[in-house]
Amino acid sequence: MNRIHQRNIQIILLFLILLAGTAAGSLLCERHPEWMLWNNMTFRQGMGILTEYRFYCIAAPLFWMAVTAALGLSATGLPLVPCVLFLRGMAFGSVMVRLYAENQFAEIGKSLLLILPYAYGISFVMLFGAREALRFSVQITGLLCDRTQEEETSVKLYIIRFSVLFIFTAILGILQNFLLKNFT
Repeated sequence: MNRIHQRNIQIILLFLILLAGTAAGSLLCERHPEWMLWNNMTFRQGMGILTEYRFYCIAAPLFWMAVTAALGLSATGLPLVPCVLFLRGMAFGSVMVRLYAENQFAEIGKSLLLILPYAYGISFVMLFGAREALRFSVQITGLLCDRTQEEETSVKLYIIRFSVLFIFTAILGILQNFLLKNFT
């Protein structure tokens, strides 16, 4: 199996984990709306139309991207990086359920224009961050087990890749902050 095909399969599997988290978050939020988790802004990762918490559009995704990057620097990242994506999906699902429960279809246009592009953009960036973290974690696990990898990534390249992902995350957060400030 060539590397491009293998990377595509990795992205698809990570995307399926994200979708599973979205379904779980939707179902759990609908059945248990009283859980305090749904009101936690760090968990919600800046999604929502709460104008008093706009800085979370930048801070929360950067926090979760930093968690993903840190997990990639250890062998424990192998099982935990998919958990971060699952939580991202849960946050997205819960936010959409809460918006629908509070506003029915009255705010659907606002949701489509202000939340979905940001949520999908950050999720897309996080997918690539998770793939990089998993690749590096597999490499570290291989070193611990005295197995050599076909393609080794240096720590410097890992940091550069995550720096680019951090920049994209920050740009999306700043754009979301601008949109929320001017259109809510």
